[in-house]
Amino acid sequence: MNEDILFNDNYISYDCSDPNIPILLAAPHAGREYPAEAMQEIRISANQLLRLEDRYVDIVVKDCAINHMPTIIARIPRAIIDLNRSTEEIDADMVIGLDWNDVAHPTIKTRGGLGLIPRRLSGVGEIWKNPISLAALKHRITYIHKPYHHYIERVMDNMVQKFGIAILLDIHSMPPLKNDYAKKAAQWVIGDRYGASSDNIYSDLITVYLRQIGYEIATNSPYSGGYILARHGNPKIGKHALQIEIDRDLYLDIHHREPIKNASKISSEITDLVKILCHNVNYKLDAAE
Repeated sequence: MNEDILFNDNYISYDCSDPNIPILLAAPHAGREYPAEAMQEIRISANQLLRLEDRYVDIVVKDCAINHMPTIIARIPRAIIDLNRSTEEIDADMVIGLDWNDVAHPTIKTRGGLGLIPRRLSGVGEIWKNPISLAALKHRITYIHKPYHHYIERVMDNMVQKFGIAILLDIHSMPPLKNDYAKKAAQWVIGDRYGASSDNIYSDLITVYLRQIGYEIATNSPYSGGYILARHGNPKIGKHALQIEIDRDLYLDIHHREPIKNASKISSEITDLVKILCHNVNYKLDAAE
């Protein structure tokens, strides 16, 4: 496992500088360590903050990193800045000196408090005691958001140049889905923006593999993928991006606070999933065999 620290302490990457396979795993919401100054400004409890995190999702990609599969993990919490939002998805109520007339095309999520800087949680209320300054917003964009996405672009560009293709697996976790009256609830949701961010063959391969080992799978519903897939997925030039949502019950305790023994099994299964994708883009994963 070759560890590379990126730009600052907000991210960590493994084996990305010279990728040996055309697949990049990324965990943009894995951050769970809050700066002391941020905690002083947060009005909700630590337990309530868990809802914003993809808690310990870095654990489920650990085997991939150990097996020299290119991996990037965000360390900065989503509450500080959401890497799966565009820099234009600004909640005007979260920034001093802005109003909604200053925001271009506010989305439903932005108006609901889940913009670039999350402001509120449904059923909980306001996250922060006070809005932030425009200077603070620009600082977070410049030193946290932009470096993350520029790095992904660089790694994927290198993969396309080396292998003729790059596949981004954007790894997230989700609260357990409710059962539909006609079928069991999905435990994994594979999103490719309905084919816009990736050729269907890759979501099909993932779906078939996961079903074969016993999981309930859904595609594009209720999660089809967000800004990360929209920005980095471009199948026409060999760049494919898929979002993978994993039921937190599969690897966390009943309170969704700490990993359980099954987390290692999920990590191994994701490693096998990457191997299957590699073999189906005519590339042999020598390092893990």
